[in-house]
Amino acid sequence: MALRTPTSTIRAQTPTDPYLQPALTAEPQVAWWSNAGVIAQVAVAVAIGIGVLSLVGWMVGVPELRALGPADRASMNPMTAACFLALGSALWLVAREEVVRGRQIARALAVLVFVVGAARLYGMMTGDEFGADQMLFGEAMKQTADGRDNRMSFNAAVNFVLLGGALLLQMRRTRFTSGLAQIVSVLVLFSAQAALIAHAYQSGWFESVGAFNKMALPTAVGFGALSIAVMTLASNDGLIAIVLSEGPGGSLARTLLPAGFLVPTVLGWLLIFGRRGSLIDPDLADTIFVLATILIFVAIVAWIATKLHESHLDRLKTEHALRESEVRFRLIAENGSDVVSLHSTDGRIVYISPSCERVLGFLPEEMPRMAPFAIVHNQDRERLERHFNQLLRGEPVSSIQIRMMHKTGRHLWLEMMWRAVLNERGQVTQLQVSSRDITDSKQNERNLEDAQRKLRQQQDMLQDANSKLSELAAVDGLTELRNRRAFEERLEDETRRWRRHGHEVSLVLLDIDHFKSYNDTYGHPKGDEVLRAVGRLLRRSIRAADFAARYGGEEFAVILPNTSEAGSLVVAEQLRRTIAEATWEDRVITASVGVATMSEEISSPEQLVDAADRALYRSKQAGRNRVTAGVE
Repeated sequence: MALRTPTSTIRAQTPTDPYLQPALTAEPQVAWWSNAGVIAQVAVAVAIGIGVLSLVGWMVGVPELRALGPADRASMNPMTAACFLALGSALWLVAREEVVRGRQIARALAVLVFVVGAARLYGMMTGDEFGADQMLFGEAMKQTADGRDNRMSFNAAVNFVLLGGALLLQMRRTRFTSGLAQIVSVLVLFSAQAALIAHAYQSGWFESVGAFNKMALPTAVGFGALSIAVMTLASNDGLIAIVLSEGPGGSLARTLLPAGFLVPTVLGWLLIFGRRGSLIDPDLADTIFVLATILIFVAIVAWIATKLHESHLDRLKTEHALRESEVRFRLIAENGSDVVSLHSTDGRIVYISPSCERVLGFLPEEMPRMAPFAIVHNQDRERLERHFNQLLRGEPVSSIQIRMMHKTGRHLWLEMMWRAVLNERGQVTQLQVSSRDITDSKQNERNLEDAQRKLRQQQDMLQDANSKLSELAAVDGLTELRNRRAFEERLEDETRRWRRHGHEVSLVLLDIDHFKSYNDTYGHPKGDEVLRAVGRLLRRSIRAADFAARYGGEEFAVILPNTSEAGSLVVAEQLRRTIAEATWEDRVITASVGVATMSEEISSPEQLVDAADRALYRSKQAGRNRVTAGVE
């Protein structure tokens, strides 16, 4: 059995599919022109067209339209035309499932036609001169010049009763009602054919039988079309299914039915034409008619026998190819490493290769006795059933990986590739599966995933360590403020932002007053504690967007983004006062502060630091413990 991509399907149409014989028994429909839907559409269109044209003829007073032919022919009764239109519309609604309340409307139209026919029959039996067939254009019917009263004929009324009832039966959608409706439709078709033959022969009895001869020619055509349309509503059952099938029965029906209708009709017409024209002796004409009929039907039987014999030979060849293909398939399935199985549409196993014993531990004869998906892991069963239903709906699917229970009780991982087996009508008949044991691969995948997870963890740890190292490289170890390197990088960033967007940025330089003498007097450990305390005061006193750093020794820097010179002076004064007013152990600690702001004159980091440093120097010269801004 050929295997294709996971989304492919298999059509049961070649002899290389040995286990798909049920699919081969399906009889697909023949060419498009013999399709039931096309036939029904054409028949409905003919009936509606006849009804519309005749009604138009009555409305505008055109005899040729009323008779759909020469004016001297019988006109169609207007109520008959309306019933054709109603039945045609009802058939169209039944065929169009998407029309809202279409079946209810169709049922009402069928009942209406049935009632009209029954009312006309009642009037004819009781002698009532006013009937349902005179409700439309009653006065116009009496004034026609064709010599006829244009009333609905007896057989037309009977046909409307039969067709209305047949359509109602078809809408019940049971085999019995469908078969009964087709029988009724055949009777109407026979009645229409009889009227057509009578018109074609123009025989004397046609003019003298009585009510029967009143059916107009377009009426007979319309009844024939409607009866065919009603039969095609059940194209899967009954006579029409046989006629449209591609099997021997359909081929035989499509050959004999036209011959059965046409051959006697044509020969009969030739016989009558010869007799009326005195072209041939009546006895000789009868003999020729019989001989010609025999000859023609013998030729048809011989042709059919030849076709059946050829079909029989082809079937023998196909069966032989199927047997050979089955041998090859079993050879592959029974000796391959994969498990090959065939499932019915309810999920049951129809066939499974012997390799299932090696993979799953079960014997091939044990598996078909199990319920569908019985050994599938509980956590995977719903997913497999959803996959299975998608295949039944004809949706494309890929391979699926599930766990199945081994006979020993342990679970195995299997990769399953499902394919739908279709018949010629595109219907899913079976599903073919190729299953491969991937337990070892799954274990390797898990091991690889564990290794990758550990590697990611180590990478995360390394990244965290690098981040901490980077953080440490940018932090002053004594004060835990940013160091000078970080300060210079941040000042470069703020300068670029100022140049690009014009956002103001200011710098505060702060130096602890008399720090060298403090160290000399109290010692360096005490001096370090002062530096740490100043760092803590700065962190608590600035905004989150501000940037505080130890610039060097006892000197500190604070970058103030989005801060003008006036604003930076306020911040600088707050910082100076915070330091001066803090509680100190040995003596009061004060700081001198210098402030500078980016401007057209101060447009680089170096210039900004230089300006703030000079302002700081002036603060020291002015007596320390004060804030000075800008340049001289």
